[in-house]
Amino acid sequence: MTGTTERVAVRRLRLLGILAADEAEALAAAMGEDVVVLRTGAVAALAQPRDPPLRRLFLRRDRAALLRRMQLVQARLEQACQTGAFLACDPDSATIPEAALEDLIEKNANALATALARFGRRHQWDVVLRWEADALLRAAPEWPAEGAARAAAMREALAQEQEFRREALRQALLPRIIAIAEPPPATAEGEAGLTVIIQAGAEALLREALHRLPPAAAHAAHCTWHGPLPALSPAPLRLVPEGPEGAWALRLLPEPVPPAALNRLWHGLAEALQTQGAGAAPDPMAETQTAEVA
Repeated sequence: MTGTTERVAVRRLRLLGILAADEAEALAAAMGEDVVVLRTGAVAALAQPRDPPLRRLFLRRDRAALLRRMQLVQARLEQACQTGAFLACDPDSATIPEAALEDLIEKNANALATALARFGRRHQWDVVLRWEADALLRAAPEWPAEGAARAAAMREALAQEQEFRREALRQALLPRIIAIAEPPPATAEGEAGLTVIIQAGAEALLREALHRLPPAAAHAAHCTWHGPLPALSPAPLRLVPEGPEGAWALRLLPEPVPPAALNRLWHGLAEALQTQGAGAAPDPMAETQTAEVA
């Protein structure tokens, strides 16, 4: 007799985040027909199927297609956080077998409900000041005549102006936000920005803070905002494979965390999580009930 082995494909999901169970179906329908809802008690998880291997290979070779795929995930996260309380998953740790995800949601339902109430209405904004860099150069004193020295002096002047305005923006925002995340958003010459975490609905506080900028920092500048996004810092969900093959854990980054440690916002928080080491609590989800932001 000749035996045959049947290979059963294991569907892997990309966890988008956690929200109240009674809001999940409507939001999933609005996001797209491929969004999956895993519901347990008062909370539900939203996820989307991971791309099959051939599709992932194609995406690695096609940067434009990869960018569109990333933008779809970001757009869905934006939509979720604008709908209501939403606890996002760190995108770098979001892929997991469907059965394992169902098990984690069921086991951590109570802790997830607590975390959702605590952190689910925090939003992330990129706040960027822009001004005309050429005007700064034209207003400066005489530059060195020699080409390399002249270019170096101009670069230094632009960098000093950028740092001055970023620090002024930081000082104006600090009293009205939860945290400032590092590193700042990517900016060009004539721009200075910060990524901040605020409570949902507190955008008016940002406007108020911008009026506190010193005249030298606000001179000939205008401000643009990008958001809201779900705040991946200071308390993102993270899926962690651990122990024997097939075992997974669902964690939150413990607090307190200094603002300088709130980094890699859209590319994962692996570096910060490594600081937990062997002394990490056996149930990191429970820490959200008592932890405070530094």
